[in-house]
Amino acid sequence: MAKIIIKFSNEVIDHIDLKQGDMKIGRKPGCEIMIDNLAISGEHANIFTVGEDSFIQDMGSTNGTFINNKKITKHHLKNGDAVVIGKHTLVYLTESARAREPDDFAKTVIISPAAREPMEPRPVPTPAPPVASESPAITVETPKKDAPLPKVDRHGALFVLSGVNSGKRIELMKKITNLGRTGKTAGTIAQIGDSYLLTPGDDEHPMLNGKPIPKEGSRLKNGDLIEVSGTRLQFYLK
Repeated sequence: MAKIIIKFSNEVIDHIDLKQGDMKIGRKPGCEIMIDNLAISGEHANIFTVGEDSFIQDMGSTNGTFINNKKITKHHLKNGDAVVIGKHTLVYLTESARAREPDDFAKTVIISPAAREPMEPRPVPTPAPPVASESPAITVETPKKDAPLPKVDRHGALFVLSGVNSGKRIELMKKITNLGRTGKTAGTIAQIGDSYLLTPGDDEHPMLNGKPIPKEGSRLKNGDLIEVSGTRLQFYLK
């Protein structure tokens, strides 16, 4: 399945899976991809998907539709195409292309407990031992005792905003998520009920909305920006 990553001022604000058939883009309520911005026409453009192919067509918009800095009327979308309408950028990504990508930031999220050293139970939050890797990674620690998490109505996710993995989405489905680089623990996100707590690591203090977090940690709110190990992340709670 192909998807569209919507960016504004280089910040990821939404991601939308493309369905078969027509999906209108515009400011008008009822558009499948609605963007409330005066630089975008009521019905600005249309994406038509058939099978694994998607096409975008400008619908006579006032400010035009641009692909890779060229104004278009109709275009066969290719993986990585950047569609610019008004001040927003819509990045087109295909499922088949994502399947061919090498292991990266988003795919190192889940580490099998069997591959780790046995650990004694300890209070939450506590950083996990570093996992050998040559690239920045988020690692997830599962406690030794597989006690079920309390049933909650909401769960969090992280969007990668910077670097080669920009646009990746990481679901926070585990009780503890450790952030960091090889040999360093930069921070921990712990699920506590239906909320999430960000605490510093042993080697680094993450920045939350441009400010260092205190030793006792900070509760995360929807839309919070996290800077850690040279990577910018945005937290979503849904």
